[in-house]
Amino acid sequence: MRSKITTDMPKRVHLTLPDPIHDDLVRWATSRGQAIATVGAIALEIAIKQAKESGEIPPEEVTTSTTDENKKEK
Repeated sequence: MRSKITTDMPKRVHLTLPDPIHDDLVRWATSRGQAIATVGAIALEIAIKQAKESGEIPPEEVTTSTTDENKKEK
């Protein structure tokens, strides 16, 4: 069975940022020596992780296909 990591493809999104947020993002990217898009993705990952941990984002529901795959792995 293939790993989820190898089958998931990154998704592209278009975001409109307020000027101060963009300016901060540019400074952060420059200080890290990385592209603005890369650092923006990192910032979004951090924010989503925090939102999940705080309960702002509800947990994923278990689907039948997920349950079936888990049974196959055992």
